[in-house]
This record gives sequence, C-alpha cells and structure tokens, in this order.
Amino acid sequence: MVSRRGENVIPEAIKVLGVLRHRGAVYGVSTDSATFGFEDLESLTTLLRDTKSSIALGYIFNPILLGDAPQPIEWGEFRIAFDGRGFRPPLGASAISNIVGRFSSAKDAAESIIRDVDGSFAFVILEDGGRMFAGRDPMGAKPLYLGVSGRLYALASERKALWALGIGDEYIRSLPPGSLVEISESSLIIRPVKTLEKPKIRLIGGVEAVQELHRILLESVRKRTVGLEAVSVPFSGGLDSTVIAALAVEAGVRPLLISVGLEGSEDLEHAEKVAGEIGLPIKAKAYTIEDVEETLPKVIWLIEEDNALKASIYIPLFWAAETSSGMGFRAMLSGQGSDELFAGYHKYLKDYCRSEKDLEQTLYNDVLRLHEASLEPEEKVCSFHSVEVIFPYVDYDLASLALSLPASMKIASADDPLRKRILRHLARHMGLPQEVYLRPKKAIQYGSGVSKALNRIARRKGLKMHELVSQIFRGLVV
Repeated sequence: MVSRRGENVIPEAIKVLGVLRHRGAVYGVSTDSATFGFEDLESLTTLLRDTKSSIALGYIFNPILLGDAPQPIEWGEFRIAFDGRGFRPPLGASAISNIVGRFSSAKDAAESIIRDVDGSFAFVILEDGGRMFAGRDPMGAKPLYLGVSGRLYALASERKALWALGIGDEYIRSLPPGSLVEISESSLIIRPVKTLEKPKIRLIGGVEAVQELHRILLESVRKRTVGLEAVSVPFSGGLDSTVIAALAVEAGVRPLLISVGLEGSEDLEHAEKVAGEIGLPIKAKAYTIEDVEETLPKVIWLIEEDNALKASIYIPLFWAAETSSGMGFRAMLSGQGSDELFAGYHKYLKDYCRSEKDLEQTLYNDVLRLHEASLEPEEKVCSFHSVEVIFPYVDYDLASLALSLPASMKIASADDPLRKRILRHLARHMGLPQEVYLRPKKAIQYGSGVSKALNRIARRKGLKMHELVSQIFRGLVV
C-alpha cells in the first residue's frame, strides 16, 4: 500500500495481514528500503514497532511445492512478492526475482512478467524511491483487488482486507487481467499490457478441431501439474471434470477424485459410477442440511458477495477443498471456465437463436469477465483450506483456440440439450464413457443437492434464499 499523504502505513499493512491470516502462516513485510520477517504475525508486529514508511508490501506464505520460499524477496533495489506460478518453464517467486533482476526499471520488469510469463499469478514490486508496480496474468486466475481512499492506495488478494482499511466497495475494483498498475504518492495509472483479444472465426474441420483441442488442453494440464505429486479433482462425473481427470492421467499424474453432496444426491451416485469406469480413486463424502447451514456463512465471508447463486455453487467446492486438504492434497484441478469457452450454459441458446455472431460475442465477453464471475471466488474458497486451485481450461492459448471456433461447433441447434459439442467430441475421442459425453449438464448446486437444502433452510426461517444470504452477508460485513 502507498500513503497519499506521506504518512506511515506500517500499522495498516499489519492490519491487512491480520485480516488475511487464513491464507497462510508465515508473514513478511517490505518497505522500499528493507524487508522484515519471516515469522508469525505477532513477532512481525513487534519487529516493526519502531518502523515507519509511507509504502509497504506484505505477504503471507503458504507453501505448496517443496521449492516454495517465503516472501517478499529482495533483489537489488527491488522488493518482490509473487503469488502463483509460471508454467513454461516452471517458475516460482525465486525465478521471477531473477527475471526482475535483468531490468534496471521495475516498470520494465513488471511489463515483462505480464507479457512473457505463461502462468497464473499476481505480483507486486516495490522500487526504491517510493513507487509500486503490480499486475496479474492475462486470464486473471489469481485475485488482486485495488482500493482507493483519501489516505491510501491499497492492493490485496481479498476485498475484506480493503474493507478493514475503511475502503468501501464502491472504491474497490478487481485489477483487470493482463494490466499493470503503477502507484506513487501522487498518482495511480492502470494500463493494459497483455489482454485476451477476440480472434477471428476459423474455417476448420471437426476432426482437426478435436485434435487441436486435445493437444492444447493436454498441454495446459501438463504444464500446470509439473512438480505436483498429489493432485485432486472436484468430481461430479460430468463432462468438464472427467475430461480434466483423464487428461491428468495422460499427463502423468494420477489424481484423487473428490465427490461431495448431500446424502442421496445425484452427483454422488453418478461420480462413483464414472470413477469406477475410468479406473481412478475417489473419495465420496455425504453431507447433511445441517452441514449446509453451518457452511453457508463461511462461504459468504470467503466469496465476499451478497449472491445466493454463488453461495450455492461454492458450498460444495468449499467441501471439496476441505476434503482435499484433509487428505494431504494441496493442489486441485478445477473444471472452471469450460462453460464460457464452449457454450455450456442454457442461456447461450438465446444468443445462438439470434445469430452465431451474437453467441460468439457473448462467449468472448463472458470469458473476459470470468475472473470476477468464477475464478476469484473459487481461489478464495480454496486458499482458506491451503489448497492451490488450478484452472486448466483458463489458459490463454486454449481460450484463443476455443473462441476462434465457430458457434456451430459448440451448439448444434436452437434447442440443443447438450451444448459444448466440441468438448463432447473430445471426450468421445479420448475413449471416455458415453454417460460422460452424452449426459446433459447438471449445475453443481443442483446435482449436489445444495440449492434445495438452502431453500429449505430459508423457508424454515420465513425467508427466500436470496433474503437469507443477504441477511447473513450484512451481518458479516457490518
């Protein structure tokens, strides 16, 4: 964070780390001249008692791979915090600091990271002289929020940290993917560096399209699982998660499938059946309506939104991440993003009926909004359980391919009950069971039984589901 008045911001930095303590266990703080830590928050607070600085960078360390190191990292005149990974070649914070060290300007280094590093990440660089640079990958797989008040410019991985500084939601925005923000005491500048452009629609045959999709999606899984020995997949037995699980095996990783839902829910039964057919281990866990009621406030606090639909979606994902962490699986492959790339939602039929161009534009718009709609809430839910969520469908090359395919490869007719046709053809090409690629989409909140349970809980309180969620949200943020 940067003071707009030249005031000391160390107390505010400590406050932000305290709010976000659920994201890790080891803490560090840098000013533009020194780095302090790495230890528990109480010891760090004592260490910083007499330190004053109008600019500060804090980081909470949550190791996933053996080579992960505490941050911020000092490199010459720079202090660097890098949250996430580069994929080709595999890059963590230490390797990123080497990249930064090639540049005499933090601005040039930051632009190079955004433009040249293939990965899922958010980062901040402090430069001697009181300037801060921050950015995130072009797909927005790692959250980064910017808040502005009369006193401060502040960045954080979750909105609640900015709320704690007195910054209202109307002054908080998700930093646009692929963008760079430059902050000093007197100015704030945001500009795009590398963003997803809308590709031209290609004339391509069905067989060639499936083969190219297979190649790029397999590479997306492969590069994201390098160095990971234990990987889980939240698994419903549906198209998205089964394709990812099968590609993980093809990439040399044998994942644990995790299926969650209320007792007797459709997803639990179907997931166990499909897991048996594809020969992968599965951990199925049944929950009760009491579990839903207990989990709901936690999920609302994590996703930071008064949104009943999202609450119903992320309750089962909360359970999946909790189960994954409890079994020692600290990395989880998610199927998020498939519906936006391949027209999985029923709503896309309306656009298709107007024209294929309308559908193609809608899909592009939805992919651009994917970070706020889906990726950020899922990352926050998983980070609470010290699980690193990985999004193979949310890949720059894959998105460029998928958006270049004609709408007719995704939706077959105005009343297509399946949609995502090209991904279904891929599943068939891979030899997956018919009940995977011929099964209509069942949204997680319905297949898991969570939506029905939430409606029952709300009715018992004399409320509608959205009223229940709003009531809990207001109680959490006030």
